[in-house]
Amino acid sequence: MPALQLTGLEGGAIRSQDWLDGRPAVLNLWATWCAPCRTEMPSLQRLEALLAPEGIRVLALSVDSDHNLVREFVLKYGITLPVSIANSPSQAMAALGVIALPQTLYVGADGRILGSHLGQRDWADPATVREVRGRFAAKTPTKP
Repeated sequence: MPALQLTGLEGGAIRSQDWLDGRPAVLNLWATWCAPCRTEMPSLQRLEALLAPEGIRVLALSVDSDHNLVREFVLKYGITLPVSIANSPSQAMAALGVIALPQTLYVGADGRILGSHLGQRDWADPATVREVRGRFAAKTPTKP
């Protein structure tokens, strides 16, 4: 996982490594102007609830340039999963190899990117949840 400078929803600076917190993560890159991104956000919220007991985090990294739009979206739709905003959207997308949105990365506890999924998806679908769990099975230890 490349070092990225992020901003939290409350405005504080965050380093990507600190945000990952040494735990495996499903990292979704999205934007408020991206219709498929908005559509899949509720299922990402459900995925987070399903994976939390296993120590796998679901994180949403916005590549919006208007931080207020991100805050408004999160409040309006009751999104409670951790959301940060890339300080330089184009730099973050290039560093992560993202060419279109939404794109979701599977990041191991050691910070290695284990794979990715491009496009909208129902993240709470049982087959998808099994596939996501399989991405992390025996690959990286979870942080207590």
